[in-house]
Amino acid sequence: MSLSSNLPSFLKDLVSSFTGGKDPLYNLTALSVPACLLLAAWPHWYTIYLAQSNRIQGGWSNINPRAFVVKLAQKPKPTPLELLILRGQACQANSFENVPLFLAALVWANYTRLEVETINRFILGYLASRVLYTVLYLKTSTYWNSFARTVVFNFGILWIVSIWMQGGLALAPSLK
Repeated sequence: MSLSSNLPSFLKDLVSSFTGGKDPLYNLTALSVPACLLLAAWPHWYTIYLAQSNRIQGGWSNINPRAFVVKLAQKPKPTPLELLILRGQACQANSFENVPLFLAALVWANYTRLEVETINRFILGYLASRVLYTVLYLKTSTYWNSFARTVVFNFGILWIVSIWMQGGLALAPSLK
């Protein structure tokens, strides 16, 4: 069953006109890739805005952004806003490092022909975990609270591992 089966008919017709009659919400794989990339980029864009609008180090250096971050990290006593900018940059780096894991799990899930409902649950759950991870990364500034972020991160990783295991089990009968 597709997520779009609950949409009013005029919305289904509108979506259908853009997709050549195909239901883009039947299998969320294709939509999840740009969603994952946009989610990974968001902390970067947000911290650029913060650095620029608050004139941190004179504003964001688009000429050499990595040097900007390194210089900011080397400050002996960064302000809370500067620490937020550093966490945002670390968050986007972690997010982009995790994109290939997510994409590989999607390819594997579709290759092994897992049920579409399983794939869609994985996509929605994983992306929700990354949204929560991003919020926690940006908002967490104490040692003990950082463990909540770690738990959410590991939840996403375990979900990826479970997709690989489910796909392997789906293939197992054909491997005899």
